[in-house]
Amino acid sequence: MMNNDFQTNLKPVLQKIFIVLGKQDREQLEKLVLTLSNLFQHMNFTSHLYFMAENLSEGMPQLEYIQKNIMVFLKENLFARFYVNLIHRAPLETAKDIDYNFNYYYQPWKRSIRAFDIESNEHREAPRLVLLPVVVTDRQTDSKLLAGLFDRFNSSFLLPALYLNTDTFFLTEDENLLMKAHKVYYGHSNSAEAAEIVSTICSQDILEKASPNVASRTVLMNAPCPAALIISAQDGMVYSCMDAFRKKKSLTNIYGEHANTLMTQYDQYHKSNSDCLECRKQMVEWFSSLGLPKGI
Repeated sequence: MMNNDFQTNLKPVLQKIFIVLGKQDREQLEKLVLTLSNLFQHMNFTSHLYFMAENLSEGMPQLEYIQKNIMVFLKENLFARFYVNLIHRAPLETAKDIDYNFNYYYQPWKRSIRAFDIESNEHREAPRLVLLPVVVTDRQTDSKLLAGLFDRFNSSFLLPALYLNTDTFFLTEDENLLMKAHKVYYGHSNSAEAAEIVSTICSQDILEKASPNVASRTVLMNAPCPAALIISAQDGMVYSCMDAFRKKKSLTNIYGEHANTLMTQYDQYHKSNSDCLECRKQMVEWFSSLGLPKGI
């Protein structure tokens, strides 16, 4: 068994990084790429990267540029595996929109990781780079059109996820659509703002992983959340957890700090933060109050 001093000295290993993309210029994007490249060495062997974009036309070119550096890191670190989630809106008014969005955005995105798909097939192992489009819905979303897009995703080995808020819970009535989704996130308000979506995804993942352990009493509800960072690419601010992001309490920024210094600051904050229990209580209250249809 590890002694307390040894456990205290353990450095955090990031399991997730959330990046809220924006209309940053080339210099800002370069700084973001450099920061992420340096943070990769502080991540778990299997980690999730979440990129949140307002729309495909602005978000996809930025993600493709960042993803080139992700692939360089993975080629140099053969034991690493990343799940890249693109959280975005995908307006679908007609079937032609499915063809356009898929052929112009999603298919080239999938083709860009062909080398990793070939590697996976050759070694008969799970792929080390997995792409997950997370579609944020609105009141105008047509479930049949969305199901059609998800069919295209699944046939191309893109793992689609669905983000619903209280205005779009009606989509859960379409069982066919839900069956095509790799995962469904349930927002606890009608907002589709970045802070709301990041909070929902963080808290739902935490609760899903904690639930089996709570029943067996192998986890403390006041224990720190799994190590993660949230980066606002537009202004460069870095946040240590979803609660800090909601309250706009930044840890530092990506412009003046090296990744090692950033992680030292994160470690100090993570060990001193005493709000975890209250934050988790709020999570449980949020999800217990959701007016989800029966059977969900």
